[in-house]
Amino acid sequence: MTSGHVHPTGPFDMSGQVAWVTGSASGIGTAVARLLAQCGADLVLHGLNQREICAGLKTEFEALGSKVMIVDGDLTSAATIAGMVDEIRAGIGGISILINCAGGSPRKSTIADMDDADWDHVIRLNLKTVFLTTKAALPLLQGAAKAGQSPAIVNVTSCVTRTGGVPNGACYATAKGGVEVFTRALAKEVAPDGIRVNAVAPGLVDSPFHERDAKVAYAHRLGSIPLGRIGAPEDVAGPIVFFASGAARYVTGEIMEVSGGTRLV
Repeated sequence: MTSGHVHPTGPFDMSGQVAWVTGSASGIGTAVARLLAQCGADLVLHGLNQREICAGLKTEFEALGSKVMIVDGDLTSAATIAGMVDEIRAGIGGISILINCAGGSPRKSTIADMDDADWDHVIRLNLKTVFLTTKAALPLLQGAAKAGQSPAIVNVTSCVTRTGGVPNGACYATAKGGVEVFTRALAKEVAPDGIRVNAVAPGLVDSPFHERDAKVAYAHRLGSIPLGRIGAPEDVAGPIVFFASGAARYVTGEIMEVSGGTRLV
C-alpha cells in the first residue's frame, strides 16, 4: 500500500472484499470501482473491448493497495461470462460483491416504429446481461457467504422506471423496470444464502452514457431537479458502495433513487 493512504474504518472498510464491477471502464462504473478501491476492496474490472482503459485503472487502483484483475467481453453471451468466471477463480479466487453496472440506451424509437431486433438488443443489453452475469456469479457469492463474508449484489437501474423515460426510450425504461423486479425477486431467493440484493436508480447523470454532453443537452431539465444540478458519476457511486458495505447489512430488496430530488417534483 502506498504511504499515507488510509482506508475508511468501520462498516465502510472493504478490506478483504473482492468486487466485480461490470461496465467499469467508464462513467458510473469507473466511479464505483474507484470508490471501492479507496475503501480497501480488491477489484475485478470489466469492459467490452476496453482492456487498455481498464489497464490504466488497474495501475491507479493498485497504487491504492488493491489487487486488481481485468476481464473483457460481451455480457450478453453466457459462454463469455462463464469464461470470465473461470478467469476470476484462477486470478483472484472469487468475489464477495457484484455490481451490475453495464448497460446503455441505444436505438431509440417510438413503439410504433420499433424494430423487433432493436427491441431485443436493448433488452439483452440492459436486462439479460444482469441475469446472465448474476447467475454465473452466484456460486462465487455463495462461496463467500460460506466463508463467513456478507456478500452483496447491487444492480444499476434508472429513475425512468418511475417516469416512463425520455421520448423514444420505452424499451430502455422497460428493461430497467425488469431489473428492478429481478432485484426484488432475487433478494427473496438468495436471502437464505446470506446474499443481499439491492439496486440504485440514477437520475440524470453527466457521463459517457449520453451521446452528447448532458450538461448542454439537458440544461432545460435543471428546473425539475431540486438540488439544481445534473449528477456526476461520483454522486451515484456512494449509494452503490453503501449497499455493498456492512453499513447496509440489514437491507435487501430495496431500490434507492439517486436523482437530486426529482421524485419531489
